[in-house]
Amino acid sequence: MLKALHTSIFLLIILQTPNHAPRIKFLEPSGKTIYTWNELVPYSVEISDQEDGESRFQEIPSAEVLVKLKYVENQAKASLYLKQKKIADSTGVNSMLISNCFNCHSVKMKMAAPSFQDISNRYLNTRKNLDLLVNHIQYGSKGIWGKEAMPTHPELSDSVVRKMVRWILNYAKDPGLNYFVGLQGTLPLNKPEATSHKGFFIIEAFYTDHGSADQPDKKLTGSTQIIIQMK
Repeated sequence: MLKALHTSIFLLIILQTPNHAPRIKFLEPSGKTIYTWNELVPYSVEISDQEDGESRFQEIPSAEVLVKLKYVENQAKASLYLKQKKIADSTGVNSMLISNCFNCHSVKMKMAAPSFQDISNRYLNTRKNLDLLVNHIQYGSKGIWGKEAMPTHPELSDSVVRKMVRWILNYAKDPGLNYFVGLQGTLPLNKPEATSHKGFFIIEAFYTDHGSADQPDKKLTGSTQIIIQMK
């Protein structure tokens, strides 16, 4: 009987539908053109996922695609950044994307709610402010940013909310870092005030799939990068 049980478990594992990582590519920009400061550059991303479908057939939700724009001073630093697979400045952002935070907030510009940069400018990176902002997100707030009210988010765990707030306090003020949502959009190639370099921008696109039919919780994230040069 024990042998039969082991055989059944083995067959169940074999028969489970595997999940495949998404494949992502930039349709534009090409990375072959040299751009000028403050130029607005259109971007377009194509995604193919064996389980979720194809973006060209509108099977990939545009609101689940994240694009990161990162300034670096030279080619060597760009190559090192990619080799190190630096994800610290992305930790917490994916949770905000999944939680629809970007429906009301953006990183640098005010929308229906204040930008994450404005929030980080108001609140110093302290433990007290971390706890305060976690409370605002989980239980809501009123009157802090004018008439806008922050709704409650009881569905978010304390650990997830803390990742979000840590990202806001640590990275939202970085003048060389920005994030955008969508399969298509426009990237503002703004020059960080402190730099006198020509520099480069690393553009990265991310998409986290929905798992497989048998393992919906085992999600995989695909990503791709291009480097563009400034003059």
